[in-house]
Amino acid sequence: MGLVRRDQPSAEQETTAPSADTLLRQLDDPDPDRRREAALGLDGVAEAVPALLDRVAGESAKTVRDAMLTTLAAHDTDQVAEALAVHLASDDADLRTSVAETLATMPGSVPAIVPRLLEDPDHDVRVMTAMVLADLPHPGSLTWLTDMIRDDPHPNVVTAAIDALLPSLGPEHHELLREAVGRFPDDPFLRFTVEAAVG
Repeated sequence: MGLVRRDQPSAEQETTAPSADTLLRQLDDPDPDRRREAALGLDGVAEAVPALLDRVAGESAKTVRDAMLTTLAAHDTDQVAEALAVHLASDDADLRTSVAETLATMPGSVPAIVPRLLEDPDHDVRVMTAMVLADLPHPGSLTWLTDMIRDDPHPNVVTAAIDALLPSLGPEHHELLREAVGRFPDDPFLRFTVEAAVG
């Protein structure tokens, strides 16, 4: 997704900043630049969270969606994490990826929903969860990834978890990866991923 840099306002802009109500109305402006400005301007405004969550999936402009996600990520609450996680199952690939990147920046609330995501019946959701764990700054991330490699029944999920683990891969993981190949002997991509990782 690429979280959005907030421009520093000038002193004049600070004194004439629009109200939260004005910015909320501006989220429906036909001009995407105005919507992006509103999304960033609502940073720290708790009452704006429901409106932003309601608009994320339907927002057509990527720059605006990214601004909304940037503002939402700063809240890092259970409400935001739960609502965003729903989009890991979206048919919109860009939305799925952007949400995964956003959740990875929310170590306060996301760990509580990871166990449920790891049990999701949709293997694509579990693949996206591996992407979240790849960057989630939480001490449990590596354990969750190794559990996925050892236990998940779908080869695509196991491969995604191996990819996510690669930056932290050590000799202690080699046997785990070889066992994964043994569980899916007919999956050439998983085998290739392991062979490239283990050497």
